[in-house]
Amino acid sequence: MPADDELPDSLEPGMHVPPRDQPPAPPTPRGDLRAVSVIAIVTGVIVVSWHIFLVSVSAVAEFDRFLWIQFGIWALAIVSFVTGILSLNARMARELAAAGFISGVAAFLLSISIGFFSSADFLS
Repeated sequence: MPADDELPDSLEPGMHVPPRDQPPAPPTPRGDLRAVSVIAIVTGVIVVSWHIFLVSVSAVAEFDRFLWIQFGIWALAIVSFVTGILSLNARMARELAAAGFISGVAAFLLSISIGFFSSADFLS
């Protein structure tokens, strides 16, 4: 039986083993729509926050100054809705894609329901 001093240390790296070549990184798989889902969520949160703000201060706000902001919010609602629909095609990160879809549809529906009636106040 050999003495313990003659056995190689299993925690010590090999002295005569050349390093292996690293394989190339895999390409981004199809269906990776995380960026689209994040855009849908962020724009949806902005739209929903705006409408909550609009409803909460509607009694004391001067709507004349909010007209251009409302047009921007409608544009964000359309972006959120389109990116939410696009995120349905995701093959990866499906939970994030589902959140993007829900956020996009909620922002669009909220813009139609609250934004439509508030635009009557803006334009009158």
